[in-house]
Amino acid sequence: MAILTDKFLQFLGKLKINTRDFNSLSKKNFNDEAIKNWSESPCGSNYSEKEFMTREYFDEIERHRYFTHPWIVDTINSFNLRGKKVLEIGCGMGTDHLAMARKGGIMHAIDLIPRNLEVTQKRFKIHRYKTRVTIGDAEFLPYASNTMDFIYSFGVLHHSPDTEKTISEVHRVLKPGGRCYITVYNKHSIFFWWTIYFWNFILKGGWKKRTLQQQLSLIEYPNINPNMVTRLYRKKEFKKLFSQFKNATQSIKHLIPADIVYFSSFFRDPFKPTHFLKRLGDRLGWYIAIEATK
Repeated sequence: MAILTDKFLQFLGKLKINTRDFNSLSKKNFNDEAIKNWSESPCGSNYSEKEFMTREYFDEIERHRYFTHPWIVDTINSFNLRGKKVLEIGCGMGTDHLAMARKGGIMHAIDLIPRNLEVTQKRFKIHRYKTRVTIGDAEFLPYASNTMDFIYSFGVLHHSPDTEKTISEVHRVLKPGGRCYITVYNKHSIFFWWTIYFWNFILKGGWKKRTLQQQLSLIEYPNINPNMVTRLYRKKEFKKLFSQFKNATQSIKHLIPADIVYFSSFFRDPFKPTHFLKRLGDRLGWYIAIEATK
């Protein structure tokens, strides 16, 4: 009986829903894991079979991103960037970075992953745009205070060991009146509760092999690294990090059939957004987006 009780308590302990604390590794270990993961497979790089880093390859990557995330196009088009100094934290493959360059931004990028900056520079060269890239850590931005008009970061800062510090750095680097647009993963989302937690962690027995934090780490392609920081936030938690800012507005974004395991098989194209899922995604989508003014 005591053995059964111990096992049951162990089971309950595994199911504890803590999506923010990552204490098992040092900050250096976390950064090393991120560099290893995305150097081998830059985020979004698996959506084209064209020759890597050719114009055709980049065009196909862009089509896929904005087909599955059309709201990003609308968001970037709403920004007034002409002649403005724009910093992107975590430029990845450079898709959104290029879209903002087309809007007339004077572009700067910082990324922890040297490979990402190499890819972004190549992409800009192909399209005849310019950007200044820097290898660095978002917790210690290598820019003087009050220098940027606009800072953009999509799905990056929730991978930082100290997300609060990165937001503080965004505030420091922005000019007075400057704006930022930042997204992180949403805890109260269908993708988390149904696909990650219920389906993969409980129903498929993930809890027997790993912690919930490790299960979260495995959502990042290529799904083989359980040691990456991957935090989820509630809206109130995330907005609290922007207490230094004014006019901070939040929204919830993004839900496509592919995010809903099992049920995605009932859709003709699991990557195609639908009107119904868009409306549902505005409440239970995978991203919290915040736009704020210094």
